Amino acid sequence: MELKAPDFRKREDKLSGWLDGEVRTFLFDSFSDDYCTRTGMEFLRGVDIPIKPGDLAAFHGEGGLPVTDLADNMALVIGANTQFKYRDAYISYLALYFNEKLVDVLAQKGAEELKAQHYRKSCIYFRAALLLDSQNRQAMFGYACCCREWYLSMEGEDQQELIALLKKESTEYFEHVTRVYPEDAAAYYFLGYAYVNAGQYRKSQLAWKKFLQLSEKQEGAEDREEIKEVRERLASLEDPVKIEEGVNLLTAGHLEDGLRILERYVGTDYDSWWPLHYYLASAYRELGFFEESIEGFKKVLALQPSHEESCECLAELYMAEGDAESAEKYRRKAEIIRKNRE
Repeated sequence: MELKAPDFRKREDKLSGWLDGEVRTFLFDSFSDDYCTRTGMEFLRGVDIPIKPGDLAAFHGEGGLPVTDLADNMALVIGANTQFKYRDAYISYLALYFNEKLVDVLAQKGAEELKAQHYRKSCIYFRAALLLDSQNRQAMFGYACCCREWYLSMEGEDQQELIALLKKESTEYFEHVTRVYPEDAAAYYFLGYAYVNAGQYRKSQLAWKKFLQLSEKQEGAEDREEIKEVRERLASLEDPVKIEEGVNLLTAGHLEDGLRILERYVGTDYDSWWPLHYYLASAYRELGFFEESIEGFKKVLALQPSHEESCECLAELYMAEGDAESAEKYRRKAEIIRKNRE
């Protein structure tokens, strides 16, 4: 069965609020009923047409605005808001005057804006291209790259909601590229990094192995820096992949098997990774090893003092052991952390 990316027109648009500022200066007018009838464009009757403020006189002039200008304006509007109410009418207009190469033109514009670090406008052009052809390789890959470069550019900024959305969009579209175009090595390269950043080390390992499998066949592969880089990254993933396996076993209820893997990493270079101790402590608690569990949750707090869940677990464990004073101490600490967060 042929694999396809989702229809971009049917996807929920969560980015429009961060993009519509690019088209907020547009004015909207309409073609006359007579013009729509004469040109066979009844689908534009009563439809608002986006026009740049400086072009309003030309729009009403004898020659009108060039079709290419109107097409660019429409593409920008629907790329900024994929659920714009006149989207389908605009797409019909674009289809009437342009062939399928328009998708490549829009994707190329997206690439040019990305190179200039105009992330919002780049994103808009790639999204407009995807509205015309959801399976276009250049548009899919470009959109994923744009979202990635955009969120990387915001490092240190207080834009967590937008960054999270862009990370999700970027990862999803790199994944779509690998499904629809499984020989696209570059998509696997970027997916490896996306998965590592999400703590999905096994998936990252598989993506990078596929990247190497595809790339090492190419001429001059041995001299390519990204290939050397990925080989080094893969070597460094061996322990994180095993730790992830142990965590997955614990969360699936296979406590003894998970502990057998994770306990090896206590006292190693991974000893400063607080989630290791949190998962171990949680497993000890489930197995009734309260002393080990208490020690583990305290280790979490030594590494991550504001970890509310560990405080709550310690309060419950001490209460179960009849130590009301210690239980109250950690209950209050959890409450302080919660209030500070709020």
